[in-house]
Amino acid sequence: MNPDILPLILTIAVSVLTVMMVVVGVYVIQVLMSVKRTLDKVNNAIDMAELKVNSIIMPLQSLGGLTSSLGTGLKVFESFTRWLNRNKYDGRE
Repeated sequence: MNPDILPLILTIAVSVLTVMMVVVGVYVIQVLMSVKRTLDKVNNAIDMAELKVNSIIMPLQSLGGLTSSLGTGLKVFESFTRWLNRNKYDGRE
């Protein structure tokens, strides 16, 4: 085998592998950019869904607070009427 052929074959092989690696690298970058765009769209969709859910939940939370406030108010009113009635009955006896 001619000693001048081996370096030529190795140079061609390294050049072909280098070109292939560059092509694969560019393709990987394009795929990653596509994945990033897709994830951004998914993130925006999740944010919109969260806003919609929060807009539905907020009035329900307010309604829950109103209900507990009314319950507390009724308990205070019942305690006050019992206190008034106890003083009435204590005064009559």
